Amino acid sequence: MYSKNLHRFAILTAIFAVFLIGVGASVTSTGSGDAVPDWPLSYGTLFPRMAGGVLYEHGHRLVAGTVGILITVLMLWSLKSKQPKYVKVLSVVAFVSVVLQAMLGGLRVLVVSDPKVQDTVTGIFSTGHVEPVRMAIAITHATLAEIVLCMTFLISLFTSKAWSNFRVKEVTSSLKIAKLYTLTFVFAFIQVLLGALVRHTQAGSVIPDFPLSFGKIIPPFNALPYDPNAPFPISYAELQFKVAIHFAHRVWAFIVAGIGIYASVLTIKNKDKLLGNFAKFWLALIVFQILLGAFVVWTKLAVIVTVLHVATGATILGTTLILAVLGWKGVNSVAFEQSELILSKSGV
Repeated sequence: MYSKNLHRFAILTAIFAVFLIGVGASVTSTGSGDAVPDWPLSYGTLFPRMAGGVLYEHGHRLVAGTVGILITVLMLWSLKSKQPKYVKVLSVVAFVSVVLQAMLGGLRVLVVSDPKVQDTVTGIFSTGHVEPVRMAIAITHATLAEIVLCMTFLISLFTSKAWSNFRVKEVTSSLKIAKLYTLTFVFAFIQVLLGALVRHTQAGSVIPDFPLSFGKIIPPFNALPYDPNAPFPISYAELQFKVAIHFAHRVWAFIVAGIGIYASVLTIKNKDKLLGNFAKFWLALIVFQILLGAFVVWTKLAVIVTVLHVATGATILGTTLILAVLGWKGVNSVAFEQSELILSKSGV
Protein backbone atom coordinates (compact mmCIF):
# COMPACT_ATOMS: atom_id res chain seq x y z
CA MET A 1 0.00 0.00 0.00
CA TYR A 2 1.39 3.38 -1.05
CA SER A 3 2.30 5.77 1.75
CA LYS A 4 3.59 9.18 0.72
CA ASN A 5 5.22 9.82 4.09
CA LEU A 6 6.96 6.44 4.19
CA HIS A 7 8.24 6.96 0.65
CA ARG A 8 9.60 10.40 1.51
CA PHE A 9 11.25 9.02 4.64
CA ALA A 10 12.85 6.25 2.57
CA ILE A 11 14.25 8.86 0.17
CA LEU A 12 15.61 10.85 3.12
CA THR A 13 17.31 7.69 4.42
CA ALA A 14 18.84 7.02 1.00
CA ILE A 15 20.18 10.59 0.81
CA PHE A 16 21.78 10.22 4.23
CA ALA A 17 23.28 6.89 3.15
CA VAL A 18 24.99 8.64 0.22
CA PHE A 19 26.13 11.41 2.56
CA LEU A 20 27.56 8.82 4.97
CA ILE A 21 29.66 7.28 2.21
CA GLY A 22 30.98 10.72 1.32
CA VAL A 23 31.83 11.46 4.95
CA GLY A 24 33.55 8.08 5.19
CA ALA A 25 35.62 9.00 2.15
CA SER A 26 36.70 12.20 3.89
CA VAL A 27 38.03 10.11 6.80
CA THR A 28 40.17 8.03 4.44
CA SER A 29 41.25 11.02 2.35
CA THR A 30 42.45 12.96 5.40
CA GLY A 31 44.05 9.94 7.06
CA SER A 32 41.80 10.36 10.09
CA GLY A 33 40.79 6.74 10.56
CA ASP A 34 42.98 6.37 13.67
CA ALA A 35 42.34 9.85 15.09
CA VAL A 36 40.02 8.40 17.74
CA PRO A 37 41.52 5.29 19.41
CA ASP A 38 38.45 4.03 21.26
CA TRP A 39 34.99 2.80 20.28
CA PRO A 40 32.01 3.17 20.65
CA LEU A 41 32.91 6.31 22.65
CA SER A 42 35.40 8.90 21.44
CA TYR A 43 38.10 9.59 24.03
CA GLY A 44 35.66 8.26 26.60
CA THR A 45 32.88 10.69 25.73
CA LEU A 46 30.04 11.14 23.28
CA PHE A 47 31.18 14.62 22.26
CA PRO A 48 34.96 15.06 22.14
CA ARG A 49 36.68 18.26 21.04
CA MET A 50 36.02 18.44 17.30
CA ALA A 51 39.42 19.42 15.93
CA GLY A 52 41.88 17.91 13.46
CA GLY A 53 41.28 14.28 12.55
CA VAL A 54 38.74 13.93 15.37
CA LEU A 55 36.43 16.23 13.43
CA TYR A 56 36.38 13.81 10.49
CA GLU A 57 36.37 10.53 12.42
CA HIS A 58 33.85 11.46 15.10
CA GLY A 59 31.78 13.35 12.53
CA HIS A 60 31.69 10.13 10.53
CA ARG A 61 30.45 8.27 13.60
CA LEU A 62 27.71 10.82 14.22
CA VAL A 63 26.45 10.58 10.64
CA ALA A 64 26.67 6.78 10.80
CA GLY A 65 24.60 6.83 13.98
CA THR A 66 22.02 9.03 12.28
CA VAL A 67 21.79 6.62 9.34
CA GLY A 68 21.41 3.74 11.78
CA ILE A 69 18.52 5.51 13.50
CA LEU A 70 16.87 6.33 10.16
CA ILE A 71 17.12 2.72 8.97
CA THR A 72 15.75 1.48 12.30
CA VAL A 73 12.74 3.80 12.00
CA LEU A 74 12.33 2.80 8.34
CA MET A 75 12.27 -0.88 9.32
CA LEU A 76 9.73 -0.39 12.13
CA TRP A 77 7.55 1.80 9.91
CA SER A 78 7.65 -0.76 7.09
CA LEU A 79 6.81 -3.63 9.44
CA LYS A 80 3.85 -1.81 10.97
CA SER A 81 2.41 -0.48 7.69
CA LYS A 82 0.66 -2.37 4.90
CA GLN A 83 3.72 -2.90 2.73
CA PRO A 84 4.50 -5.93 0.55
CA LYS A 85 6.43 -8.70 2.26
CA TYR A 86 9.55 -8.03 0.19
CA VAL A 87 9.69 -4.44 1.45
CA LYS A 88 9.47 -5.61 5.05
CA VAL A 89 12.14 -8.27 4.54
CA LEU A 90 14.42 -5.78 2.78
CA SER A 91 14.04 -3.26 5.61
CA VAL A 92 15.01 -5.92 8.17
CA VAL A 93 18.04 -6.95 6.11
CA ALA A 94 19.05 -3.29 5.84
CA PHE A 95 18.80 -2.93 9.62
CA VAL A 96 20.91 -6.05 10.29
CA SER A 97 23.45 -4.90 7.69
CA VAL A 98 23.84 -1.42 9.17
CA VAL A 99 24.39 -2.94 12.63
CA LEU A 100 27.06 -5.23 11.17
CA GLN A 101 28.59 -2.26 9.37
CA ALA A 102 28.84 -0.34 12.66
CA MET A 103 30.53 -3.31 14.33
CA LEU A 104 33.03 -3.55 11.47
CA GLY A 105 33.74 0.16 11.84
CA GLY A 106 34.43 -0.34 15.54
CA LEU A 107 36.63 -3.35 14.86
CA ARG A 108 38.58 -1.30 12.30
CA VAL A 109 39.40 1.18 15.10
CA LEU A 110 40.17 -1.33 17.84
CA VAL A 111 42.30 -3.60 15.67
CA VAL A 112 44.81 -0.74 15.48
CA SER A 113 44.55 0.72 18.98
CA ASP A 114 43.77 -2.23 21.27
CA PRO A 115 46.61 -4.79 21.74
CA LYS A 116 44.20 -7.51 22.88
CA VAL A 117 42.04 -7.11 19.78
CA GLN A 118 45.19 -7.07 17.63
CA ASP A 119 46.46 -10.32 19.13
CA THR A 120 43.07 -11.99 18.77
CA VAL A 121 42.54 -10.96 15.15
CA THR A 122 46.09 -11.68 13.97
CA GLY A 123 45.86 -15.06 15.71
CA ILE A 124 42.59 -15.94 13.99
CA PHE A 125 43.86 -14.97 10.53
CA SER A 126 47.43 -16.16 11.15
CA THR A 127 48.99 -12.90 10.02
CA GLY A 128 52.23 -11.60 11.43
CA HIS A 129 51.13 -7.99 11.11
CA VAL A 130 47.87 -6.17 11.72
CA GLU A 131 47.97 -4.05 8.53
CA PRO A 132 46.53 -6.69 6.12
CA VAL A 133 43.69 -7.33 8.58
CA ARG A 134 43.04 -3.61 9.04
CA MET A 135 42.88 -3.13 5.29
CA ALA A 136 40.56 -6.10 4.81
CA ILE A 137 38.20 -4.83 7.53
CA ALA A 138 38.23 -1.31 6.06
CA ILE A 139 37.42 -2.54 2.55
CA THR A 140 34.68 -4.85 3.85
CA HIS A 141 33.25 -1.96 5.87
CA ALA A 142 33.22 0.27 2.78
CA THR A 143 31.67 -2.47 0.63
CA LEU A 144 28.90 -3.14 3.14
CA ALA A 145 28.16 0.60 3.17
CA GLU A 146 27.49 0.42 -0.57
CA ILE A 147 25.22 -2.60 -0.08
CA VAL A 148 23.23 -0.78 2.61
CA LEU A 149 22.94 2.21 0.30
CA CYS A 150 21.58 -0.01 -2.49
CA MET A 151 18.95 -1.38 -0.11
CA THR A 152 17.81 2.13 0.83
CA PHE A 153 17.53 2.98 -2.87
CA LEU A 154 15.42 -0.13 -3.45
CA ILE A 155 13.12 0.61 -0.52
CA SER A 156 12.67 4.14 -1.89
CA LEU A 157 11.67 2.63 -5.23
CA PHE A 158 9.39 -0.07 -3.80
CA THR A 159 7.49 2.41 -1.63
CA SER A 160 6.87 4.82 -4.53
CA LYS A 161 3.53 5.26 -6.27
CA ALA A 162 5.23 4.90 -9.64
CA TRP A 163 6.38 1.36 -8.78
CA SER A 164 2.87 -0.14 -8.86
CA ASN A 165 1.87 1.84 -11.97
CA PHE A 166 5.00 1.17 -14.01
CA ARG A 167 4.61 -0.17 -17.55
CA VAL A 168 6.83 -0.30 -20.63
CA LYS A 169 6.10 0.02 -24.33
CA GLU A 170 8.26 -2.61 -26.04
CA VAL A 171 8.88 -5.99 -24.43
CA THR A 172 11.84 -6.88 -26.69
CA SER A 173 13.66 -3.65 -25.99
CA SER A 174 12.82 -3.89 -22.28
CA LEU A 175 14.28 -7.37 -21.97
CA LYS A 176 17.49 -6.17 -23.58
CA ILE A 177 17.55 -3.07 -21.37
CA ALA A 178 16.98 -5.15 -18.24
CA LYS A 179 19.89 -7.43 -19.10
CA LEU A 180 22.16 -4.50 -19.95
CA TYR A 181 21.42 -2.65 -16.72
CA THR A 182 21.91 -5.83 -14.70
CA LEU A 183 25.31 -6.25 -16.31
CA THR A 184 26.08 -2.58 -15.70
CA PHE A 185 25.16 -2.95 -12.02
CA VAL A 186 27.42 -5.98 -11.57
CA PHE A 187 30.28 -4.16 -13.28
CA ALA A 188 29.60 -0.98 -11.29
CA PHE A 189 29.77 -2.95 -8.05
CA ILE A 190 33.14 -4.38 -9.10
CA GLN A 191 34.22 -0.81 -9.86
CA VAL A 192 33.21 0.25 -6.34
CA LEU A 193 35.34 -2.58 -4.92
CA LEU A 194 38.28 -1.48 -7.07
CA GLY A 195 37.81 2.09 -5.88
CA ALA A 196 37.83 0.97 -2.25
CA LEU A 197 41.00 -1.02 -2.91
CA VAL A 198 42.64 2.01 -4.53
CA ARG A 199 41.74 4.26 -1.58
CA HIS A 200 42.72 1.90 1.19
CA THR A 201 46.04 0.93 -0.40
CA GLN A 202 46.92 4.61 -0.96
CA ALA A 203 47.14 4.04 -4.71
CA GLY A 204 45.08 7.06 -5.71
CA SER A 205 48.05 9.17 -6.82
CA VAL A 206 50.40 6.41 -7.93
CA ILE A 207 49.69 7.28 -11.59
CA PRO A 208 50.29 11.05 -11.75
CA ASP A 209 48.71 11.86 -15.12
CA PHE A 210 45.37 11.44 -16.91
CA PRO A 211 44.09 10.35 -19.41
CA LEU A 212 47.50 8.78 -20.11
CA SER A 213 49.43 6.72 -17.57
CA PHE A 214 53.05 7.84 -17.21
CA GLY A 215 52.67 9.39 -20.65
CA LYS A 216 51.55 6.11 -22.22
CA ILE A 217 48.26 4.34 -22.92
CA ILE A 218 49.34 1.37 -20.80
CA PRO A 219 51.64 1.92 -17.81
CA PRO A 220 55.23 0.72 -18.35
CA PHE A 221 55.11 -1.87 -15.56
CA ASN A 222 58.75 -2.86 -16.03
CA ALA A 223 60.03 0.73 -16.11
CA LEU A 224 58.09 2.56 -13.41
CA PRO A 225 59.67 5.57 -11.66
CA TYR A 226 60.97 4.03 -8.44
CA ASP A 227 62.82 5.77 -5.62
CA PRO A 228 64.20 3.33 -3.01
CA ASN A 229 65.39 6.31 -0.94
CA ALA A 230 61.92 7.81 -0.53
CA PRO A 231 60.92 8.70 3.08
CA PHE A 232 58.51 5.74 3.17
CA PRO A 233 59.87 3.34 0.54
CA ILE A 234 57.86 0.42 -0.80
CA SER A 235 59.06 -2.56 -2.79
CA TYR A 236 58.98 -2.45 -6.58
CA ALA A 237 56.45 -5.29 -6.57
CA GLU A 238 54.16 -3.26 -4.30
CA LEU A 239 54.52 -0.27 -6.62
CA GLN A 240 53.55 -2.46 -9.57
CA PHE A 241 50.52 -3.74 -7.65
CA LYS A 242 49.34 -0.22 -6.83
CA VAL A 243 49.76 0.89 -10.44
CA ALA A 244 47.88 -2.20 -11.61
CA ILE A 245 44.82 -1.64 -9.40
CA HIS A 246 44.78 2.10 -10.17
CA PHE A 247 44.93 1.41 -13.91
CA ALA A 248 42.29 -1.33 -13.59
CA HIS A 249 40.02 1.18 -11.85
CA ARG A 250 40.41 3.57 -14.79
CA VAL A 251 39.83 0.96 -17.48
CA TRP A 252 36.87 -0.59 -15.68
CA ALA A 253 35.26 2.85 -15.36
CA PHE A 254 35.10 3.20 -19.13
CA ILE A 255 33.70 -0.33 -19.49
CA VAL A 256 30.92 0.51 -17.02
CA ALA A 257 30.30 3.81 -18.79
CA GLY A 258 30.17 2.18 -22.22
CA ILE A 259 27.61 -0.47 -21.29
CA GLY A 260 25.54 1.96 -19.26
CA ILE A 261 25.48 4.63 -21.98
CA TYR A 262 24.33 2.06 -24.54
CA ALA A 263 21.57 0.89 -22.17
CA SER A 264 20.54 4.48 -21.44
CA VAL A 265 20.28 5.39 -25.13
CA LEU A 266 18.04 2.35 -25.70
CA THR A 267 15.98 3.34 -22.67
CA ILE A 268 15.42 6.89 -23.89
CA LYS A 269 14.46 5.62 -27.35
CA ASN A 270 11.96 3.29 -25.68
CA LYS A 271 10.02 6.43 -24.63
CA ASP A 272 8.98 5.32 -21.17
CA LYS A 273 8.91 8.47 -19.04
CA LEU A 274 9.92 7.00 -15.66
CA LEU A 275 12.70 4.76 -16.92
CA GLY A 276 13.83 7.44 -19.37
CA ASN A 277 14.15 10.06 -16.64
CA PHE A 278 16.29 7.73 -14.55
CA ALA A 279 18.41 6.98 -17.64
CA LYS A 280 18.99 10.70 -18.27
CA PHE A 281 19.94 11.17 -14.63
CA TRP A 282 22.35 8.23 -14.93
CA LEU A 283 23.98 9.74 -18.02
CA ALA A 284 24.50 13.06 -16.23
CA LEU A 285 26.02 11.24 -13.26
CA ILE A 286 28.45 9.20 -15.36
CA VAL A 287 29.75 12.27 -17.22
CA PHE A 288 30.19 14.10 -13.91
CA GLN A 289 31.92 11.06 -12.40
CA ILE A 290 34.47 10.73 -15.20
CA LEU A 291 35.30 14.43 -14.87
CA LEU A 292 35.67 14.02 -11.10
CA GLY A 293 37.97 11.04 -11.64
CA ALA A 294 40.19 13.17 -13.85
CA PHE A 295 40.24 16.01 -11.32
CA VAL A 296 41.13 13.58 -8.53
CA VAL A 297 44.37 12.95 -10.41
CA TRP A 298 44.94 16.52 -11.58
CA THR A 299 44.38 17.98 -8.09
CA LYS A 300 46.52 15.27 -6.45
CA LEU A 301 43.68 13.82 -4.37
CA ALA A 302 42.06 17.07 -3.21
CA VAL A 303 39.73 16.03 -0.39
CA ILE A 304 36.55 17.68 -1.67
CA VAL A 305 37.04 16.25 -5.17
CA THR A 306 37.74 12.77 -3.83
CA VAL A 307 34.71 12.88 -1.55
CA LEU A 308 32.46 13.96 -4.43
CA HIS A 309 33.95 11.20 -6.60
CA VAL A 310 33.17 8.51 -4.02
CA ALA A 311 29.66 9.84 -3.27
CA THR A 312 28.82 10.12 -6.97
CA GLY A 313 30.05 6.58 -7.54
CA ALA A 314 27.71 5.36 -4.81
CA THR A 315 24.81 7.27 -6.37
CA ILE A 316 25.58 5.74 -9.76
CA LEU A 317 25.55 2.27 -8.21
CA GLY A 318 22.17 2.81 -6.56
CA THR A 319 20.66 4.42 -9.67
CA THR A 320 21.89 1.55 -11.86
CA LEU A 321 20.21 -0.92 -9.53
CA ILE A 322 16.93 1.00 -9.79
CA LEU A 323 17.19 0.97 -13.59
CA ALA A 324 17.86 -2.78 -13.61
CA VAL A 325 14.93 -3.52 -11.29
CA LEU A 326 12.60 -1.25 -13.27
CA GLY A 327 13.73 -2.96 -16.46
CA TRP A 328 12.81 -6.41 -15.14
CA LYS A 329 9.57 -5.01 -13.70
CA GLY A 330 8.71 -3.83 -17.20
CA VAL A 331 9.44 -7.22 -18.74
CA ASN A 332 7.22 -8.96 -16.20
CA SER A 333 4.44 -6.37 -16.60
CA VAL A 334 4.32 -6.76 -20.38
CA ALA A 335 4.41 -10.55 -20.11
CA PHE A 336 1.49 -10.41 -17.66
CA GLU A 337 -0.50 -8.08 -19.92
CA GLN A 338 0.12 -10.35 -22.92
CA SER A 339 -1.02 -13.42 -20.99
CA GLU A 340 -4.18 -11.59 -19.90
CA LEU A 341 -4.85 -10.61 -23.52
CA ILE A 342 -4.45 -14.21 -24.71
CA LEU A 343 -6.77 -15.46 -21.98
CA SER A 344 -9.41 -12.85 -22.78
CA LYS A 345 -9.34 -13.72 -26.49
CA SER A 346 -9.70 -17.41 -25.72
CA GLY A 347 -12.71 -16.68 -23.51
CA VAL A 348 -11.05 -17.87 -20.31
